[in-house]
Amino acid sequence: PSWRRMMSRHFHELVPVIKRRIKEECVMEIPHDTGELVGVPYPYVSSGRTREPALCSWDTFFINQGLIRMRMIDLARHMVDNLAYLQHHLGFIPYSNQKSMLSHSAPPMLAWMVRDVYRITGDKEWLRRLLPDVLKEFHFWTNKPHTTITGLYRYASARPGLLPAREASLIESGWIGSPRFDDVRQVNPIDLNSLLYRNARLIHDFQVELEGKGDDRLLEKSELIKKLLELCWEEGDGFYFDYDFSKKRNSPLKTLAGFVPLFVEMVDPGRARRMAQQLKWFVAPGGLTITGSAGQPAAAPWSHPLCYAPYLHMALKGLCDYEMMEDAADIGLNWLTLVVEQYEKTGECWEWYNVVERSAIYPGIENRAMLGWTAGAYIAIVELLGLD
Repeated sequence: PSWRRMMSRHFHELVPVIKRRIKEECVMEIPHDTGELVGVPYPYVSSGRTREPALCSWDTFFINQGLIRMRMIDLARHMVDNLAYLQHHLGFIPYSNQKSMLSHSAPPMLAWMVRDVYRITGDKEWLRRLLPDVLKEFHFWTNKPHTTITGLYRYASARPGLLPAREASLIESGWIGSPRFDDVRQVNPIDLNSLLYRNARLIHDFQVELEGKGDDRLLEKSELIKKLLELCWEEGDGFYFDYDFSKKRNSPLKTLAGFVPLFVEMVDPGRARRMAQQLKWFVAPGGLTITGSAGQPAAAPWSHPLCYAPYLHMALKGLCDYEMMEDAADIGLNWLTLVVEQYEKTGECWEWYNVVERSAIYPGIENRAMLGWTAGAYIAIVELLGLD
């Protein structure tokens, strides 16, 4: 219909602007160590946050969603190769190549990034070269210090650094300042464990692609994680929560992380439909709030009424994978419209959006102009909703 074409054109007008600005403002070449950064062999796209030239590992998955769709394939591949390089040198993929961020990692997404680049290039030799790196990341996350008494995994800094271990472990999760976690090291996060469930399967897929067969122990590991994640499922709520093993109970806070089991395609369609009924706690005029609206504490980052693009993207992709397109379209269109409105108003994409008031401000919480994950998620969601 004509309104769809009109909307599609409206959303597409921002894409060439994003592409130009990423090329002009965010492409970094840091081949040698500097005072603040560890050098890497290839150019990369920084997180796009104001004044931050670092290569951020978690952000890279979402940035690459945009780069691949904008046909900046070499740059997307370079991003992955740089992370593999850092892992070779440090023993794990650090949160970023900032020297202050080398004690801890970030949510494990290397397998996903490799999959995305391989899907578009079909370069088997590259996949073969990266397979040991993907296995190494999985091994890092399924061994100490990430193991816990439940058999599930946790965020925990890998080695001493400039930050206290508790703070470094929280940064590893990405949810800095959020009411979601007190001491993140005492929690089995639903999103982390869901990603590891799928990572094992992705690695198995790569092995089959390269050798015609995969290591069945990876599938067994994946099934075990899925089984253990019943700990995080609350039947009464029809939703997944973080499990606090120090208190032997689930966290009471609903967060968008609870939709990551949809993103990794871990649940059956019946459970997926039950989970979708929980959208009512998150839906706002400009998208989805990162935490549920009930019992909201004082203003804090990574909480209601803010929306962060990575978790919005994962929730919408999960809904689409389970054929709940109507929910995804309603929410996604509201957020895309908000991003465009704010870009027209401020000339920037933002690290988060206040989706209740449809703005990029909230009293007491700093926001930063940011092309990185917001731009990548924007471009991916345009395609996801069939507006490309």
